[in-house]
Amino acid sequence: MDQEFIQEGKAKILKNESVFYNPHMQFNRDLSSLVVGATKSIIPSLTVCDGMSASGIRGMRYVLENDNVQKVSFVDSEETACEFIRQNVKLNDLEEKSTVICDDVNHQLNRGGIRYNFVELDPFGSPVPYIRTALINLRPSKLGVLSVTATDTAVLCGANHKACMINYCARPMHNYLCHEVGLRILIGHIARIAAPLHLGIVPLFSLSKRHYMKTIMLVKKSSESAFESISQMGYISFCPKCLEIKASKKPNLPSVCEKCSIPIEWAGPLWLGKIYDDLILEQMTKLNEERDYSNKKQISLLLEIMKSESNMPILYYDLHAIADHFNMPCHSFEETISRLKAKGFSVSRTHFNQTAIKTDALISDVLNALK
Repeated sequence: MDQEFIQEGKAKILKNESVFYNPHMQFNRDLSSLVVGATKSIIPSLTVCDGMSASGIRGMRYVLENDNVQKVSFVDSEETACEFIRQNVKLNDLEEKSTVICDDVNHQLNRGGIRYNFVELDPFGSPVPYIRTALINLRPSKLGVLSVTATDTAVLCGANHKACMINYCARPMHNYLCHEVGLRILIGHIARIAAPLHLGIVPLFSLSKRHYMKTIMLVKKSSESAFESISQMGYISFCPKCLEIKASKKPNLPSVCEKCSIPIEWAGPLWLGKIYDDLILEQMTKLNEERDYSNKKQISLLLEIMKSESNMPILYYDLHAIADHFNMPCHSFEETISRLKAKGFSVSRTHFNQTAIKTDALISDVLNALK
C-alpha cells in the first residue's frame, strides 16, 4: 500500500496521526521561511535549532527553501516524534544537513554541545520558559536570530489578566487594542530578559493572527545594543470614554483621563519601538514573488499592509468600534482615509485589525473625519 504524503512548500512529510502537525500554521511557516531567506544579507550562514520540532516540517522547509541555512538540529522530547522526523529527513534527502536530537529543548540549548545562530521556539502555549535559555545559546554568536511563536493569546490579550502579570511581568489590555498590545508585551518581555545578558534585540518581523503571535528578531551582543533596546520600553494608556490613546517611556501616566475625569486603562511595560524591519519586508516581498507558495497572494497583500504601517505611530483606531461607541455612521475606509490625508495626516491600514487604521491624527481628528 502506497504511503500518503503532505506537501508544504518544498518539503514533504509522511502522514502520521500520532505526531502533531497543524495545517493551519502553514501561513506562519511560509512567512517564517521568507524571513529566514531575507536574513541572508545580515547573517550569510545559519545553524538552526528547530525547538519542539514535532513533524519537523518547519526546519525542513527552512533548509530546503533557503540556501543560507547550512545545518538544522531537530529537537523534540518525544521519541515517537524524533523517529518520525528521521523518516522525513531521509524522505527529503537532508541527512547531511540534519541532526535529530531527542531531548528537552532547554536542556539541549543549555548543555553547550551545539551553538546556534538561529533558534526557533514554537511551543504549545507560552514561550516564556524557553526564552532565556535560547538567548544564552545565541550569546556566543554575537549576532543571531530568535524566532518565537506564542499561542497563549488569551493571556497576552488580557482575558487572563493575572496570568499575563505572572508570565510576562506586564499589565495587559483587554479591548480592541489588545492584539498589538499583547504582541508588544511579548517583544518587551524578550528585551527585558536579553538586557541583563548584554544582548539587544531588533525586531525584523512580527505578526498577530488567529490564535497566535509571532516575532522574529535579531539578537546583538553588546552593552550598547542592550541599552538601546531596553530604552524602547514604556507604557500606553486608553480612555474607555473618549478613546484617547497615549504612550510614554516613563511610568507616569495619569490615573484618570484629563478630559473625561474617569479612570484610564493602561498596559505595560511593553515594547514601544518598531516591530518590523523595512529592508526585511522588502526582501520578503521579492522572495515571495519567486516562490510557488499556495498562500502567495495572501502573503503579498499582508506584506504591503505591513510596509505601509511600519513607520506609523504605535496602536490603531478601530473605525467600526469608534462609530459604534459614539453612535455614528461609519463611512468607507477609503473616504475616511481620504479625509484624514486631506488634513495632512499620515494614514495606513494595519494587519492587526481589518476595520482599523494607523495614523498620526488624534482621536478628535478621526471623529471629524467620520462625521
